[in-house]
Order: sequence, then structure tokens, then C-alpha cells
Amino acid sequence: MILAVQAALLALALALAPAPSQQASVPAGGQDANGATDAPLFPGLRLRHGRLRYVPPPPPANVLSNVHQVETLYFEEQVLDHFNPIDKRVWKQRYFARDDLYEEGGPAFIYIGGEGQEAAQSLADGALYMTYLARIYKAKLFDLEHRYYGYSHPTPDLSSANLQYLSADQALADLAYFIEYLIQKGDLKEGQKVAVFGGSYPGNLAAWARLKYPHLIHAAVSSSAPVHAEADYVEYMEVVSRSLARVAGQWCDDNVKKATDRIVQLLKTTDGYEQVKKTFQVASELKSKSDLDNFFQTLSNPFAGAVQYNRDSAPNSADNIKYICSFMQGDNISPDEAMEKLSTLILGRSKGTTQLYDFSYKSLVDSYKQEAYQLVDGEYDAMRQWTYQTCTEFGYFQTFSGKNVPFPALYNAVDFSYQLCKDLFGDAYDESVVTAAVDRSNLEFGDRKPDVTNVIFANGNIDPWHALGILSDVSSLAPAVLVDGGSHCADMNAPNAMYDTVDITSAHDKIHAFIRSALYEDPNGDPADF
Repeated sequence: MILAVQAALLALALALAPAPSQQASVPAGGQDANGATDAPLFPGLRLRHGRLRYVPPPPPANVLSNVHQVETLYFEEQVLDHFNPIDKRVWKQRYFARDDLYEEGGPAFIYIGGEGQEAAQSLADGALYMTYLARIYKAKLFDLEHRYYGYSHPTPDLSSANLQYLSADQALADLAYFIEYLIQKGDLKEGQKVAVFGGSYPGNLAAWARLKYPHLIHAAVSSSAPVHAEADYVEYMEVVSRSLARVAGQWCDDNVKKATDRIVQLLKTTDGYEQVKKTFQVASELKSKSDLDNFFQTLSNPFAGAVQYNRDSAPNSADNIKYICSFMQGDNISPDEAMEKLSTLILGRSKGTTQLYDFSYKSLVDSYKQEAYQLVDGEYDAMRQWTYQTCTEFGYFQTFSGKNVPFPALYNAVDFSYQLCKDLFGDAYDESVVTAAVDRSNLEFGDRKPDVTNVIFANGNIDPWHALGILSDVSSLAPAVLVDGGSHCADMNAPNAMYDTVDITSAHDKIHAFIRSALYEDPNGDPADF
């Protein structure tokens, strides 16, 4: 997503960092000295600032045994700067490969990595629809990790100067050079059909790879791709609001709004401010407008995350709208009751303890300003890198400035994100840079009307990112599929007879038919005969 929610995209516990307090305090999602987890119920999706990251649900346990078929490899001499012939620097790009499904004459399917760490499990049976199709079409499978994410480190650190090599253009060229490398290595044959798959931001890359390198890439499946760049993305929270009401009931959206309206009212007085601090166990003073922007955005993240990833297969998780809304349930509840329910959702088991949380803007900036690659719980953090891409390419700032949003329009306006760009990367990265970058991306890649063939665009209409996607056919050779009730990248998941809706099954059938048509001169041919 996220592009993916943010996103994706898509994790957020950074706002809930340990408090500089004498009282008991552990990082959100962390453990105390006794190993007890005091994590908030919603440990975090890091949804803010365009985070789209799509993480496939884990494959069923009974098929994880085939993960051993997936190799972890490195493209040892990937080019650092594809657009400067004088710069000869190279670096190691990580990828995964699986060939046990392959038969002579079969195609290659490449899963495009995005704004996060890739894993071998993505190519295991039961994870992705791509792998399901690979078994039918006898395809070789690859998963290419995106530069600057995961273990693919083109530069020694993440300084602003080094991040200049982080862009969609460079990533697309990485993919092209990777395909050429596979041909030279003998893992692909000249003329072998190649299809790319991506969801969220990698969904953009899938479509744009076919646009830029049609001689290398014969088909692309672009899922939940926000191809239209937009700085002030007001539609995101508008869709969140509608989706809460549609899936759980209007009461959910209403009670969230009742809670946030009460917070705004309380913040107008000293006593009310102290009540808010106590209710949400706030460690630091919320002194500035930016502090409150960050505070309210943190409160919005459980709802944004649940809507973006709404998974019926996970009914008691943060990825489920009805579950998240169950914490706000109640008829004719008072504003104070609504606020109390919201704090219970945000704080989880630490509610009522001495643990405090730092919602300050400074804590956000400090966490994102870390220029070293940060390994957290076995996965490299991605927020500084992705925020850089939103500031220099896409915007995607999910503001509260839209209509009928259950969070106060007074806070989390687009200026908050413009300021964050400057504070993280330097004063040069101001509003004019962001808006020019957004315009450039739309101009370069064709916005919602790219001149492409053999690309299929799939979206779900409860996904907050679908408002930036392609929802109707570009042409007969670039069709679109809109999944009613579909969440972010829902079509990418492997078939699941227990949970797949009729619309998901229909989307899978259309993607299957598209792959067959795009890769075969004879659409009615035998899948084993390429």
C-alpha cells in the first residue's frame, strides 16, 4: 500500500516511546524487566506520512514446510546511481528465489519489494496469489527487495545526502538491471516471459515497470496502487470514516467523533488539559500545535489500520474493523465515556498503570532523524526512508481536512507534514519541493491515465488508498478490477475458501485470465506451453 496502510501501509508504536519519567515505562510493544508485555492493544502500524506497507498474512502452518525451497541471494553489483554514468559505485541487493515449481518453458514471476523488509515466506505456498498462479503456470519465483529497505543498503547510512539515491526511478532501474542479471546468470532465458506483481507502492512500481521496460516485462499485476500522487490526501480519512460505518455501523464513526470532540473541548482549559493527559497517560507536555497534531494522528491510527487491512480471517486483531470498533461500542454514551473507551483502545493493558507515553512532536522527529539503519525486533525500520519518499515524490499525507472525518480538522493538516519534511531532511525540503515532486511524479508516470498495455489494476472500495488508484479500465489491454468490500491488497492473498468473498474470487479469476492472455499469444493454449 503504503503504498500501500501507512501505508500498508502498511506500524506505529514510535509515538508511544518510553517516557522520560520516574514512573514505570517501557517502549510500546516492549517488555519489562520480568519479561511481561505491557504493550498497548494497538502496538502500531506506523501509518503516518504515507506509510503503505503491505505485509502478506502468514501462510498456513501446514505449508510453511516449503519455505526451505526459497533461497536468499544477493545481486552483488547493483548500480548505485543508474542515471550518472560517471558514478561507478555498486552495492549488494537482496532477493529471494524459488524454482521448485518451474518447468521448462514456464515464465518468471517477480514480486516487487516496497517500503519494508522482504521475507522468504512471501514465496511460500499459501501466502500470495502470485505463488498460487506460479504452480499453475510452472513459473520461477523471485522477490526483489527495494533499495534502502530491509537488508538492501546501497549507502552506509540514511543521511539526507545519501537518500538522494532513493526514488521510484532508481528502484525501477534496479528491477531492469536485476532481470538482465538473471539472464546473464542463466536463471532466465532470453525471451522468457516475465510478469511482475506488486501491491501498494510496489503496485505503482509494477505498472510503471511495464510502462518503462516493456521489452523486459511482459505483464504486470498492480494491486491497490495509489498511482496518483497527492500532497494533501484528505480522501484517506474520508474513506476510513465511511468504511467504519459500512462495516461496523454508523455508531462506531459517531462514537470516535464524540471522543475526539470531547478531547478538543477539554484542551481549552487547564483542568481539561490535565484530564486528557491523565486519561491517555501522557508523559510529556503537549505544548505546541505539532505536539497535538502528532497526538491526534496517533489516536487515528488504529482505525486507519483496521480499515486499510480489514481481514475477516483475523477477527480478533488490530487488522479487523469490527474488532477495533468493539472498543467504542455503546448506545447513547456520553462524550467522557467515549473518550475513556478510546483511551482503552490506545493504551490496552497498560491502561490504568503507571506507564506513561511520549506523544510529543520532538519524540517523533528524534525517532525519524536516526541516520543509521535501525534493526528492531529482527526487521530494519523503514520510516525515515519512506518519509523521505513521501517528501520527495508522492506526498500521500493523510490529513484530517476532509469532509465528515471523525478527527478534528484543526489538527493534522498538511502543514504538519510539510514541517516534518524540513525537520527531518533540511530546510530545503519545504512545501514547494513536495508539491513540485508530486507534480513531477504524476507527469512522469501518467497519473491515472498511463499509456500502458498488459497491466491489470485491482483495488478494494473500503481501502483508503483506492481513492488514488485506477478504478476503471484504461483500455482493453489495461483493465481494472474493483473489489466490493475489498481492503488494501486483498486480491494479493492466496485463495482462502473459508474467508474469500464472491468479489475476491471474481478478482482472482480476472487476474488469472489476464495473466493467461498477457503471457500467451494463444489465450486458449496449454499453460505448460510457452
